Amino acid sequence: MISTFFHDWKDSSQFRLIICLSACILIIKLILLFGIPINPHAIEDWYIAQHIADGNGYSLSHGPTALKTPVYPLFLTPWAIFGNDGKFIASALQHILWFCAIVLFYKAVTIRFGTTFAFPATVLFTLHPAYLYYPFVLESTSITIPLFICFWYFSEMSRVGRIHMLIPMFIGWLTALSQPILIPGIIALQFFYVGRGKIISLLLTAIVIFAPWTIRNAMTFESFIPSKSPMWMNLYEGMQNDVHAREKARIESARSIMNDVQMEKLYKPIVIRQLREHFPLYIERSLHRCTEFWMIPDRYHNEMWSPALILARILPQVILGIGLLFSFVLVFSKDSTISTENQQFLRLLMWTILYVSCVYSLTQASNIRFKLDVEWLQILLLFPIFQAFPRLQRYMGTMV
Repeated sequence: MISTFFHDWKDSSQFRLIICLSACILIIKLILLFGIPINPHAIEDWYIAQHIADGNGYSLSHGPTALKTPVYPLFLTPWAIFGNDGKFIASALQHILWFCAIVLFYKAVTIRFGTTFAFPATVLFTLHPAYLYYPFVLESTSITIPLFICFWYFSEMSRVGRIHMLIPMFIGWLTALSQPILIPGIIALQFFYVGRGKIISLLLTAIVIFAPWTIRNAMTFESFIPSKSPMWMNLYEGMQNDVHAREKARIESARSIMNDVQMEKLYKPIVIRQLREHFPLYIERSLHRCTEFWMIPDRYHNEMWSPALILARILPQVILGIGLLFSFVLVFSKDSTISTENQQFLRLLMWTILYVSCVYSLTQASNIRFKLDVEWLQILLLFPIFQAFPRLQRYMGTMV
């Protein structure tokens, strides 16, 4: 496999340009990280990693936790030993992983769609403003996307017979455990690449990845938690504007003494009551959350017209959103020139994005990072438009 990279470096000027562009960006970002320096932003995963490094187990301030799946906190744990300096080491590794992801992205697009589309798609991915910045953040998206791209690349390699199919299976389930909202999309893509004939292998590899975490949760919490705990919490967070002040105060008080699994028992009755008594309002809020997911969450509205937000979020969202609409029409059109296999692949990507959108709309869409796990898929979904350009040019020529 390594030999193919050297071959591409020798024979493809596009590949060399992608390597040089992404390497220059990597060097600049590492200089910014250690030179200015930019202090990496950390959230719960880092604190879990610190607790593990300190010998306190997989926990947060109120004891054992299942708030986050284990892939990313375990990635951070070796660097948490170094205290605050460990944040910089972890962020540097994320930037390096992102460099590798760009290279694999180009290779995977080349196998799936050809070199003509691979170059512009990779440039768009490399220069996406949010993705340029995100490795500075210690949050699971920074490793989920490289894992997802790695899974896709090795799946393409297994399809052409260059590696064993078990490798992408394991990486796919690891990606799903890293970000559980991707589980349906990963399952669909696993079946797309290996077919129903390998279902036993798929089940066994899934068990190997998920079983240790599930068993740990069963022993710790006496609950079946195959991914992470906050189901009712996510619904509650999306309903906070409509919950009684007294209940909110009780929840905030309980958070100071209870862990996330215990808190689920408090969220559940509040959510069920809200759904039962105010279902039309819940639907209205869900539709609004859908617009938050696809544009800008409400919490950022004070920054809506700042240059940084326009460049990093509004422009990419609008451009990729318009592209998705056109691609949807082209992929499902009867006279599409896209191969049947690529149509099926693109449809799976579309349904994955729509599924993720639906889940966040029904729960909460309060953070920009929620969409980033799947936004890069919209770049791949520009392929039908790219493919249609020659046909459009011919059509326009007949009108002159």
